[in-house]
Amino acid sequence: MNSESTTPNQSPKFSKSQINISFSNNNTQNKNVINDTFFSFTKVDYDQENLKKNSKPFEENLNNYIVNAKKNMESKRQLWQNTITNNKGIIVLKKITEKVEEDIKQQREAIEVKRALLETQLSRNLPELSIFTNKLALTMESVRDDVINFTFTSIYDDNSSRSCYFTIDVGETKYKVIECNPMVEELDKLVSQLNTSRDFFSFLKKMRQEFRKNAKVDI
Repeated sequence: MNSESTTPNQSPKFSKSQINISFSNNNTQNKNVINDTFFSFTKVDYDQENLKKNSKPFEENLNNYIVNAKKNMESKRQLWQNTITNNKGIIVLKKITEKVEEDIKQQREAIEVKRALLETQLSRNLPELSIFTNKLALTMESVRDDVINFTFTSIYDDNSSRSCYFTIDVGETKYKVIECNPMVEELDKLVSQLNTSRDFFSFLKKMRQEFRKNAKVDI
């Protein structure tokens, strides 16, 4: 076999070698010779150390790229999570704000309805109210917005000018007596009845009756 080869230390080279391979049949006396068959192939010579050396920077760059890509994805994930959290917080805050605004609106509407009912009731009972004002000496005075002071005189038989009074807040959904002099024992019960019935005029009459009871006890 005749072949051509390159020097092993040279890097990398390509060479073509012609190989002459002959096959013969030794068992035959006629020494028939099989036609020679020729093969042609390419041989590659390379330097493994040099290849490793050249591939090392590529591996380092690839590893750095992977590390940076992971960091970048983690940063984006955190940013997305923060964005979602902030959006949820904004949505919750918006719902709370809307609920508070709706509650305020309903309270205002209830107060306006209550004012209208009170004004209507007082106007309908104006003759009786005039009796209280003129004969039974009931006076009303606005202390501040939604707060009214009711003062009774002619309660005490021995001193008609001595007064009894209570101050009531009509600005909330429920009436609330914030001051009463002298204190009435059944005050809480009467206020509860007022908030149920909304009959303010009856409440005034009952308050006067309670003041009269206290006056008799004081005698």
